[in-house]
Amino acid sequence: MSIKKLRPGMEHLEFITTIIKLNEIRTVKTYSGLEHKILEGEMILDDGKIGFAVWNDAINFFKDVNIDDKVHLKNCFITSYKGVLQVNVGRDSTLTKIEGE
Repeated sequence: MSIKKLRPGMEHLEFITTIIKLNEIRTVKTYSGLEHKILEGEMILDDGKIGFAVWNDAINFFKDVNIDDKVHLKNCFITSYKGVLQVNVGRDSTLTKIEGE
């Protein structure tokens, strides 16, 4: 998948990628006062790197994922935050760690 082809609002996307950055899980408060947990990081696509965000319970997908691990992400969607595209791993997404490569 090419970053150049990604647009906000795209859904049901699938990526085979390498994780190159994982930040610490943090808690954020929305404008309505609700608290959410978020894990952010970066991954490699065909033409560069792109950030990703994982919210709340979907963070559990990443409990055994480390930097330089290759993963298969399914059913992701694209958003734009402050003009920067990012891949979102949501509650309907799945992650499979690719072993031995």
